[in-house]
Amino acid sequence: MAAININQVQFQQMMKEGTPVLVEFWAPWCGYCRRIGPAYDKIAEEYGGQLTAAKINIDEEAALAEAEQIEVIPTLVLYRNGTAVDSIVNPDSKAAIGQFIQDALGR
Repeated sequence: MAAININQVQFQQMMKEGTPVLVEFWAPWCGYCRRIGPAYDKIAEEYGGQLTAAKINIDEEAALAEAEQIEVIPTLVLYRNGTAVDSIVNPDSKAAIGQFIQDALGR
């Protein structure tokens, strides 16, 4: 399953679920976000049994991005039980995202 686009309401609902949630904060005008998008979708498929992969457009959800203290995009944040466990800014490859997930889930 590919990453799903969510809004603030959906984000709040996911934070109440027990499944870890990996969120990519991005924007359509961000060239690097568009470049890393296919790798993020592959990560969503590979880790579908372990976590939910979601995307939040910071232009549409500016208040949420501000509340989560997102200053640079793309930023990936892994949440567990409604709490941010770790984040990575500008991952350079699918392998880097995978390693980030393994490290963050191991905590």
